[in-house]
Amino acid sequence: MRRAGFAALLLLAGCRPDPGVPDYTDQGYNRPDAGEEPNDEALPGPYPYVEGQRRLGVGFYEGGRSQDIPVDNTTVHIYLYEGTLTLEPSTTRIEGRQADLVVHAGKAWLGFGVHWSTPRNLDGWTTLHVSLNSADPGFANVSIGMNDDESVQLPAAQYGYTNDGQWHHLAIPLADFVAGGLQLNAVQAPFVFIAGAGPAADTLLLDNVYFTAD
Repeated sequence: MRRAGFAALLLLAGCRPDPGVPDYTDQGYNRPDAGEEPNDEALPGPYPYVEGQRRLGVGFYEGGRSQDIPVDNTTVHIYLYEGTLTLEPSTTRIEGRQADLVVHAGKAWLGFGVHWSTPRNLDGWTTLHVSLNSADPGFANVSIGMNDDESVQLPAAQYGYTNDGQWHHLAIPLADFVAGGLQLNAVQAPFVFIAGAGPAADTLLLDNVYFTAD
């Protein structure tokens, strides 16, 4: 499903009116480094990286990869949309040394994403991977998106996510975003996470976000 502008988000009850391009000032997230403590074992993830594979990290991945576009808070940002959530580090993880705990602010929707100041070409990549875990009602319905100058969002349930308190490893073909209208040669947000209304303090674990070229 495609919506004009970053803030026109898919909700269960229908389409939220577009308020215009939001001001993201002071809404960025500085993802903390998990460090190199002796007991911080780096987990390989469900599909460990194999040398020679093509794998792209974009901000929520600590495993092996052939290419990385790190969040530098200059040209690459993690934006939390309109105060709808907070992000916290968690050692309950499936990959690396930490996951990210998404904490609902109790509003009518929730969203955040990785944003690039300059559009990038992802034509050579075929699949977006992400691991999710929640049993809270605020995350019963989740969408994963990508943006060019508009946003294409796909229901996570279509790719295996279930709100049952277990880890689910999604592999989303980029062709499905393209079918929704995304231009892969002009991507401005490679990973966007959207959820609907929920109680404050509902949580979801997010980890293992990367792209592959199959």
